[in-house]
Amino acid sequence: MTTAILTRRDAVPATGAASGPSTAWKVWVGVLAAGLAVGLGCFLYQWTHGLGVTGLSNTVTWGMYIVSFMFLVGASAGGLIVVAGSELVGTTRFKTLSRLAVVVSVAAVATAAGAILPDLGRPELAWKMIVQPNLTSPLVWDMAVLTTYLVIGGVDLYVLSRPSVSERAMKRLAIITLPIAILVHSVTAWIFGLMVARPFWNTALLAPMFISSALVSGTALVILVALAARRTAGLRFSDRMLGGLGWLMLWFLAADAFLLLAEILTTLLSGSPDHVHQLEVVLIGRLAPLFWTEVLLGVVLPFVVLSNPRWRSKPVVLAVVSVLAVVGVFFKRINILLSSEFEPLVDLAPGIPGGRPGQAFDAAQIYVPTWVEWGVLIGMAAFFLTLVTIGVRRIVLPGQSNDLAATIRDAGHHEAHA
Repeated sequence: MTTAILTRRDAVPATGAASGPSTAWKVWVGVLAAGLAVGLGCFLYQWTHGLGVTGLSNTVTWGMYIVSFMFLVGASAGGLIVVAGSELVGTTRFKTLSRLAVVVSVAAVATAAGAILPDLGRPELAWKMIVQPNLTSPLVWDMAVLTTYLVIGGVDLYVLSRPSVSERAMKRLAIITLPIAILVHSVTAWIFGLMVARPFWNTALLAPMFISSALVSGTALVILVALAARRTAGLRFSDRMLGGLGWLMLWFLAADAFLLLAEILTTLLSGSPDHVHQLEVVLIGRLAPLFWTEVLLGVVLPFVVLSNPRWRSKPVVLAVVSVLAVVGVFFKRINILLSSEFEPLVDLAPGIPGGRPGQAFDAAQIYVPTWVEWGVLIGMAAFFLTLVTIGVRRIVLPGQSNDLAATIRDAGHHEAHA
C-alpha cells in the first residue's frame, strides 16, 4: 500500500516548474494576445464608425454577433447541466471533469455577455438597461438571468478552488445551478419565440430545441477542452469516462434530431403559408446548403459514429465527432436566426432600403459578414480561450492535485488503522 501511495504522490504534476514556460506555451500566449488585439481593434473601429461597417441592414438586423451569443449561451448551459445533473442523481462518473465543465461554462457565458456589446452599436449606453429597464422586454430578463448565472458560476469556481470540497456543498450548488442553466437558454429562446411577426421563430418547440442542442454543444466542448488539457497540461481522466460523455452526447443528438423533425413535420403538415415559406428558405432556399451540412455532418455522422461503442471510446474519434457536433450546432444557430430575417416583414415593392449609403431598395437583403465582424469574432474566440486557459491552470489542475492529495491522505489513514 505504501508503495502505491508513493507512486500516486509522485504522479502529481508540478505546477510552475523551475525550467520556465515552454516554447509552445509562449506561442499559445502570443496567439491569444494577437486574437485579443485584433478583436479589440475591430470593435473600436466599429464603435467609432457605427454599424454601417458591418453586413447588417434594415432587414437583417441581427447577424453573427447574435449567432455567437446564442451558441455560447447554449455551450455554457450544456456542459453544466450534465455535471449538475449527475451530481444530483448521486453518480461520480463525471466528477473528475466537474471543475473543467464549470470553467468552460463560466468562460462561455462571460463571452456571450460580451457578444451583446458590439451588436448594440452604442455600447456606451448599455448602462441604461440597468437604471431604466423595460420589464416587459425579454432582453432585460435574459440579461438578468445571464448575470445571475455568471454570479453562480463564479461562486461555483470559488468553492471548487478550495483545498477540500464537501459533497453537501456540491449538491447544494447543483440544486441552484441546474434550473438556472436550463432557464438561461430558455429565456434566450423566448426572445425569438415570442415574436409573432416571425412565424419560424414563433413556436413552443424553440426552447426545448435550444436546450437539446445546447446539451450537444456543451458536452462536445467539454470533451474537446478536456482532451486538449490532457494532451498539453497533463489533466488526468480515463477514456472510459470520456466514452460515457460520448454516450450522453449520442442521446442528446437523438433528442435534438427528434425535435427538429417534429418542427419540420408540424410546419409542413399545418400548411400555414408564412411558416411554410420561411421553412422552405432553410430546406430548399438560400440556407439549404448550410442546413443539410448541419444535418449530415453535425447530426447524422456523429450519431452513427457514437452508436458504435468501440469508436466512441477512442479519444481521436471522439474529438473529431465533437468538432462536427459543435460546428453543426453553430450552423443551426445561423439557420434559426437568418431563416426569418431573410424574409422582410414588409413584403411590398420596391422593398426595404438597406440602411447604408449606396444600398438600394431590395425585397430580400443578403447578409455577408464584413472583415470587421470576423475580427470581432476572432477577439471573442480569443477571450473565451484565454478564460479557459487561466481556469485550467489556476483551478482545474491544482484542484485535481488537491483531490489526489486527499485520496492519498485518506489511504494513509486507512492503512494506519488497519
